Amino acid sequence: MAEQLLTPPSIAERFDYWLIAPERVSVMIGKRAPGEVSYEESEQSFTRRQLLKVEKTAIRDKLQTAKVRAEYLAQINQQLHTLVKKKLAQAISDTPAILDKQLNWQDESTDLIDLLTTPSATISKVEAVAAGMPWLYDELLKLVNAPQNRRRDARGMVIVVDTLKTALSFMGIDNVKLVLPALMFRQSIPLITDPFPQVKHKTMEYAVTCARTAEAIAPQFKAQPYPAYLLALLSQLGRSVILKLYFKLFEQVHFDFLQHAQKAKLRDLHSALTQLVPDPAHCIQLINQHGDKLSLHLFEQMVFKRVDLHTPMQQFLQEPDDEDALPLTRTLQQSRYYAKFRMLSDAKLFLEDEAPVFRSGSAIAADTLTALQKQTLSQLPVVAEL
Repeated sequence: MAEQLLTPPSIAERFDYWLIAPERVSVMIGKRAPGEVSYEESEQSFTRRQLLKVEKTAIRDKLQTAKVRAEYLAQINQQLHTLVKKKLAQAISDTPAILDKQLNWQDESTDLIDLLTTPSATISKVEAVAAGMPWLYDELLKLVNAPQNRRRDARGMVIVVDTLKTALSFMGIDNVKLVLPALMFRQSIPLITDPFPQVKHKTMEYAVTCARTAEAIAPQFKAQPYPAYLLALLSQLGRSVILKLYFKLFEQVHFDFLQHAQKAKLRDLHSALTQLVPDPAHCIQLINQHGDKLSLHLFEQMVFKRVDLHTPMQQFLQEPDDEDALPLTRTLQQSRYYAKFRMLSDAKLFLEDEAPVFRSGSAIAADTLTALQKQTLSQLPVVAEL
């Protein structure tokens, strides 16, 4: 992937884990959780030093037993994930089914994106297309009626929005252009990601941060801001779908393995399976292998008429040199790079001098970087200013 050429491997890996299992990142960089003490400082360490000579054999036996169990667990985990990966590859080979079942993408979805890219887009025209997307109507009403977005009348009473046209009017066309594609993207995000509940939130945060960054930096790379926004946002669809499928397929395959162990009365296998949970390492591998390629295939099926996202995405996968990259390709590369920097920086997950070194690898102009630092890029404006 192109952004991996721009990113030191250790930081790229850190970011991948931050999006899925953020608690593991602190371990990766040697940070302790609040109240955590090191092993050397613990009572367990002191006791072991006192008992080491008298229990040396027992300790060695326990360690050997634990090693054998860990190896067996790793073996079962590998077998389970081999089947998960096979099923996932089969699922993503059917792009039309992915659009329908995983993205809830309709012909109106493509028509709406095409409409939003035109200067002549109006609330009335958007309403006419969005009316054929019942789920979007529900999402919009939920959004504009959320406490943080409510408006009040002259008497201080909350104005309840109950029609699509009113919801769109409250937002204004400029915000509609940003929010509607984001709501369409959110259809791809998995709802159940136990035991990693932050996945859905961080997936959305990364996509929106990339999109807002792309919109801001597009002029520097001679790209149009709105197509840059759409490309950065929707190019994350493949990644999100892989996440969604991974958690779903892990649950299915894990259940099948448990059923087999139970019926065959394989106690050791059943015991091992009860200890297995979704594995971030395998999930990350699948995302890096399939995510962006799947986005490209999705763009092929969407067939936009007024915006070309396929060509820059295709070039992005080819990892072009800077001088050969199309404006939208270059913008996508840099928006992803900065989004990684920003999210890791905000979470204080850089060590020592890593942050300035990482930031210096960006091709974004210094004044633009300064402006970006002052913006909340992970949120979208909803209600139009009065």
